[in-house]
Amino acid sequence: MNKQDLAGRVKTLREDEVLVYVLGGIKDDATTIFSNPRSSSEQVIEAHQAIQAVGYLESAFDAISADAKIDRES
Repeated sequence: MNKQDLAGRVKTLREDEVLVYVLGGIKDDATTIFSNPRSSSEQVIEAHQAIQAVGYLESAFDAISADAKIDRES
């Protein structure tokens, strides 16, 4: 798959209602855990790892989109 095709798929994924809903739910769940003073250290660590995973996915999407844009402009 070439860079433009990958970027197109990323765009489609970012607009996918189910994916947006799921990733938003992960963030919301983690925020609830962070905000709860009764959350255990283990729960906080797991919530942090979930947020990191979502961040890694978003960063990968950004990198694919940027790479395709640079390729188009050169």
